[in-house]
Amino acid sequence: MGSTKGRSAATPPHASRDYASCTSYDARVERVLFKAMLRLLSSHEGGRQAAIRNDYRPSWDLGATWLGQPTINDARVLLDDGLEIEPGSEAQCLIEPLAPEFWGRVRVGAGITMQGGPRVVGHATILAIVSSPTCFTADVCEFVLQARQFCDFVANCSALPLTGRLAAARIRLLELYRAGAALPSVEPPAGIEAGPSPDSPKGWAGFERFDVYWEVFDPYEEDEPVAGSLSDDILDVYKDVRRGLTLWDKDVPRSAALWEWRFHFDSHWGDHAVDALRALHRSCPHAQ
Repeated sequence: MGSTKGRSAATPPHASRDYASCTSYDARVERVLFKAMLRLLSSHEGGRQAAIRNDYRPSWDLGATWLGQPTINDARVLLDDGLEIEPGSEAQCLIEPLAPEFWGRVRVGAGITMQGGPRVVGHATILAIVSSPTCFTADVCEFVLQARQFCDFVANCSALPLTGRLAAARIRLLELYRAGAALPSVEPPAGIEAGPSPDSPKGWAGFERFDVYWEVFDPYEEDEPVAGSLSDDILDVYKDVRRGLTLWDKDVPRSAALWEWRFHFDSHWGDHAVDALRALHRSCPHAQ
């Protein structure tokens, strides 16, 4: 799944479910499907040598980024049983993203590029969104993207120098908070538990001399300043968000993850994000 455009987006576990064809599937499963007109490049144009069949799984260039770098995203091409698309020809198909949150900005009429490895092998025009659960609004997709990028940053930031950790934490946390504030309020589905919080990433580096800061806990109350920890704030946000991602990637209603994120945004991780952003705003210039 490599590409000269950068990394291929991670595929969540729930996306590996098998379907016999594009016309028969379990409607209870929350799926995002795009009806498209797909044209394959001919072999003379640098395209494939052979036809594609149902469940062909190429990568797609959506103009997306991951942690600031261009990325491609995987999706299945679903064709009716027995139908093939030869190089140089075109046909209607369904496209099913394996990580649908990356496709939240794809609209009817959009043109997207199909890749086989680093090569462009086809182009698709989106004709309709034929299955789009209510949980896959643009705001929800944006939050899931920011949640994945924030957790990826926290898991790997020990490789960055202190100045890089502080600068990246400020950007990732600000984007996550902005997306969290736009999450819809939903009712939690019955009988689904979020499970325990995940462990902190191994080798967590912290923020060294900038870790401890002072703040007023409630700006609407006259009170003495208290000590805060930038590391604790970042890890508390990480654990709340990561716990919701675990739900999102399971075969359960996605509203379970939305409720988890939104409830704890208002009651827990949102407070830690705001506190950390205040500290990061002051620490970044001093770390230069």
